[in-house]
Amino acid sequence: MRITNQMMVNSTMANIQVNKKQVNTLETQLSTQKKINKPSEDPVIAIRALRLRSSLEQVTQYLNKNIPDADSWLKTTEGAVDEAVSVITDLYAYCEQGATDSYSPSERSTLAESLNKLRDAYYAEGDVEYAGRYLFSGYMTDTPLTYQSDETAAKADFTITQEFTRENIELKTVYTNAYSNDDLNLNVKTDAATGNVITPNVADVHRVRIGYTKVSDAGTFEIKLNDGTTIAAAAVNDSNYQPGDDEAAFNAATGEILLGENVYKQLYASDGFSFTYRKDNFAKGDLNPVMYYDCVDNNPDNAGVVYTKKTEDIEYNINFSQKLKVNTEANEVFNMYLGRDIDDLITSVNNVIDIEAQLEKVEGMLKQDIYSDKDSQSKLNSIKEGLTKQNELAKEEMKNRFEYCVGTMQGYQEQASLAKADAGNRMTRLNLTKSRLTEQKTNFTNLKSENEDIDLEEVVVGYSAAQLVYNASLTAASKVIQQTLLDFL
Repeated sequence: MRITNQMMVNSTMANIQVNKKQVNTLETQLSTQKKINKPSEDPVIAIRALRLRSSLEQVTQYLNKNIPDADSWLKTTEGAVDEAVSVITDLYAYCEQGATDSYSPSERSTLAESLNKLRDAYYAEGDVEYAGRYLFSGYMTDTPLTYQSDETAAKADFTITQEFTRENIELKTVYTNAYSNDDLNLNVKTDAATGNVITPNVADVHRVRIGYTKVSDAGTFEIKLNDGTTIAAAAVNDSNYQPGDDEAAFNAATGEILLGENVYKQLYASDGFSFTYRKDNFAKGDLNPVMYYDCVDNNPDNAGVVYTKKTEDIEYNINFSQKLKVNTEANEVFNMYLGRDIDDLITSVNNVIDIEAQLEKVEGMLKQDIYSDKDSQSKLNSIKEGLTKQNELAKEEMKNRFEYCVGTMQGYQEQASLAKADAGNRMTRLNLTKSRLTEQKTNFTNLKSENEDIDLEEVVVGYSAAQLVYNASLTAASKVIQQTLLDFL
C-alpha cells in the first residue's frame, strides 16, 4: 500500500491528539483530585459515587442533627423526671415522719403549706420544655401540662369521662356526731330518743376518687358499668355523708363517688366502670385533663371538640430504617392521684388543727365568768369530752393517712423511676446507634474517597510519562512533517 505524506501527517496529528488528550486528562485529575469530572467518562464510578454520597449525606444528617436533637430531648426529660423523683422522696420523708405521729402542734401549721408546695413543684416539672416544645404533652407540644395562669385556666371547660376498675375503690373514714364551730355555743350532741350525751365516732365508707375536686355539681350523675348497666348517683355536699346500702352519691366539692355496701359489691364484681362529670373552674397550676382522660371541650371557641386519650409517640429517624421514641407522656410520670393524696393529707392535718383550736376555745370558755353557772359548765365539759374524743379520732385518721401515703408515695416513686429508666434505656440505644453511625460515616467516607479520588503518586507518574510521550510525539512529528520530495533528490 502506498503511504503518502498526507497520510503520515494525518496519522501523526491523530497520535499527537491522543497523547495530548491523555496529558489533559491526567492534568485535570491532578487539578481536581478526582478520577472523573463527567458521568460519561466512567458510568460505573458515577453511579457508585451517587449512592455513596447519598448514604454519606443521610449518615451525616443522623449524626449532626437527628441524634443530637433526640439526645437533648431525652436528657432534658431524664432531668425533669429526676427532679420529680426527688420531690416524691421529700414527700415520702414527710409521710414517714407523720406515720409515727412525731409532728408537734406548732409544726402542723407549716406542714400543710409544705405539702402543697411540694405538690406544685412535682407537677411543675411536667411543664419542662426543650426548643420551644413541651416534653410531656404528647403531640400537643405547644401545650403545657398545667395551666400557666388563672386567665388561661378560666377559658378551660371540659366534660371528662374517667375509666375505673375495682382497684380504684377504697375506704374513707367519715365522722359521726362530730362537733363544728357552730356547736361551740353550748350545742351538746344528744341522742334524740334517750336524750343522753353522745360523743363523736368514725365509720368507713367505700369511695372512688375522680381526678379533680371542686367540679360542677349541676346535672345528673350516674355510674356506667362496662356491661351497659347504669347506677344513679345523688349529688351531696356533706364530706361525712354515709350512703345507704343501695345508694350511690357524688360529692362534687371533694371529687368523690360514695358507695353503699350493695353498690360497692356490684361495682367490685364488674369488669370496670366509668363516670362522667364537668369541670369549668380550673385555676393556675391545675392539670390539663386532655393529657389524662377522654374529654369533650365545652369552650365556645372549641365547642364539641373531642379529645381521646391514647398513646402518642414522637419518634426520630436515627438510622436507616430505624426510629426511636423520644417523648415520655405525662401520665407515665406525673400521676394525677399524687395530688389527690396530698389533698387528703392536707385535709387530715387541717382537721386536727381545727379541732385543737376548738378545744382551746372551749377550755377558754370554761374559765370565763359568763359560763361559770353549773349548766354551762356541764355543757362545756360535755363538748370538751366530745372534742377530745374527736381530736383523738382525727389524730388517728391523720396518722393512718400518712401511713397510707407512705405506700402510695413508694408507688409513685417507682412509677417515676421506671419512666426514668425507660428514658435511660432509650439514651443507651441512641448512643449505640451513634457509635455505629460514626463507624459507618468513616467507612462511607473511605469508600467514597476510593471511588472518586485519585492516587496522587500514580497520577503524577502517569502524567510525567504522558508528558514525555507527548513531547516525543511532537519531536517525531516535526521530523516527519518537514520532509518533502526535495529531501530525497
